[in-house]
Amino acid sequence: MADANNQKMLLVVNPVSGKKMAKQYMMRMINRFDQAGYNVTACCTQIDKNAFDIVKARGGEFDIIVCCGGDGTLKETVCGVMALGKDIPIGYLPMGSTNDFAHSMNIPTDVFAAVEAIINGEPKPMDIGKFGDEHFMYVAGFGNFTAISYAVNQKIKNVLGRNAYYLQAAKDFVKMRPYHARVEADGEFFEGDWFYGAASNSYSVGGMPVLHNMGVEFDDGLHELVLVRMFKNLGELLRLANDMVHKTVAQNDNVIIRHCKNIKFMFDDPTPFTLDGEFGGNQLEVEAATLKHAVRIMVQKPEWVSVAGDDHEFTEETVQETAE
Repeated sequence: MADANNQKMLLVVNPVSGKKMAKQYMMRMINRFDQAGYNVTACCTQIDKNAFDIVKARGGEFDIIVCCGGDGTLKETVCGVMALGKDIPIGYLPMGSTNDFAHSMNIPTDVFAAVEAIINGEPKPMDIGKFGDEHFMYVAGFGNFTAISYAVNQKIKNVLGRNAYYLQAAKDFVKMRPYHARVEADGEFFEGDWFYGAASNSYSVGGMPVLHNMGVEFDDGLHELVLVRMFKNLGELLRLANDMVHKTVAQNDNVIIRHCKNIKFMFDDPTPFTLDGEFGGNQLEVEAATLKHAVRIMVQKPEWVSVAGDDHEFTEETVQETAE
């Protein structure tokens, strides 16, 4: 989309993301998109008006919708586009604490490079998940560690970034417990006491590399079912941590992975889920299904490389100059 031809862009910014830097960068983002030929309308999310509300109310007027924030802001934006029922490409400027989706999609986590990637990129069809009556972008999970995403205070996220999640995990270690569940995946059944479970379409969750080297594709019409058996001792937990670091999780005997289109989770008691890092409700029985090519996400073209010295290069120094 290097030639925007006065396309109308809706830019949705979560002002508390990126250690509250997103709002400071907003004017420079608008100027750069304007230079590239976009006619930009910018909105900030508020306590009583999130990205979903903004996109659903106004998104239908635009040729492209760009969101700036964390994975939760991206989820809200995608859900808003789905509610519109229109094929509008979505750009993502990641400024969250972990940015799992951006890492998986090779979207630059530097906001300045991400702006250029949208300008010089192309829309790619992407699968998303349907979770009951809701949608998710890359993960719907339950069990230990899932509650960490919404337990961490936003102010702590702003200060510590992904380390906030690890500190919360250490704090919760003594409270970890098994979650008994029966899971059906495309006709195959699994029942047991689980440490963690998820329908995933990402290499990493919470900044942890769970599904590297496991054939994850983002447009194949399939999600990955991930089930981790409850550990019998600390040694088993440490072995999994080591396998995640070395990207050898597939070799761990406590881990089950399946590529599937439909997953059904069944529990004895209401069990909390997270959807893309946000609270997804307490569930007794819920189905997760893959919606193939449901949205189009702007990604970098393989041949595009940022050239130093370009007249339109967007760097942190230019932001500082603008601030001055």
